[in-house]
Amino acid sequence: MNIIEYEVGSHVDVNMSHRQGIVNTTYDKLVSILGEPTYTDMDRHEKVNCEWAIKVTYQDPYSDDPEDTVTKVATIYNWCTGNIPYDLYGWHIGGFDLGSEHLVHIIINDQIKPVE
Repeated sequence: MNIIEYEVGSHVDVNMSHRQGIVNTTYDKLVSILGEPTYTDMDRHEKVNCEWAIKVTYQDPYSDDPEDTVTKVATIYNWCTGNIPYDLYGWHIGGFDLGSEHLVHIIINDQIKPVE
């Protein structure tokens, strides 16, 4: 899948997204690729303490026209850990379909930086 660009921020509408998979990595690696989290809450009773909201634009794989693009949203977040996990952790990937998981793995594995 050819990722054209992506952005991370609180303006990305991820309302009603849900878990699509996991990515095993560290907090520091996520920050080095994505930047600081979109959301943090240090309350140990919160289900999510840290989250990145991502909007990805990629080339439509079903079109012959390179100008045709698709946009998906994804989240990366911890779930019910009581704090932000800094060591290797199975971070949850959220989205509206499994394509979100695939895009997150490409971004993390290829260390693609967001649009500034």
